[in-house]
Amino acid sequence: MNKRIVFISICFLASACHQQSGSANENNPIAASDTSQGNLVLKADTTEIDVLKASPDKYKLVLENEHVRVIEYSLKPGEKDNPHTHRAKTSYVIAGGTFRVYPEHAEPFDYIEVQGATEWSDKTTMHYVENIGQTTITILLTEIKAAR
Repeated sequence: MNKRIVFISICFLASACHQQSGSANENNPIAASDTSQGNLVLKADTTEIDVLKASPDKYKLVLENEHVRVIEYSLKPGEKDNPHTHRAKTSYVIAGGTFRVYPEHAEPFDYIEVQGATEWSDKTTMHYVENIGQTTITILLTEIKAAR
């Protein structure tokens, strides 16, 4: 299982690195890089709060090296994680559901994660997430540390 997760992470990392920076999913306000559609754009600031330290019961380190950090994220119905930020990353939705995202300086919004969906996200500002659906949401995150 761990080899499969690492393989999937590497595949998504490779494909994400070839994407242009403006190709973020326009329906995801955290990942959005364009305000032309009225999407909320969250850019990173100087505050970084590591997800592994903020919510160690929700985030599990799967692999770490000098290039990437692969993390499995799981949130049961009704659960919230703690405020955190993200490095630039890819994500792969293992099990989907509905989130409510609480950005630090913006109104909360709902977001549906669909099983099998993948995306690239630039760094994001502080926020926390609540699972408002009926299913446990599990996502594999691959944070980018360095590129060659």
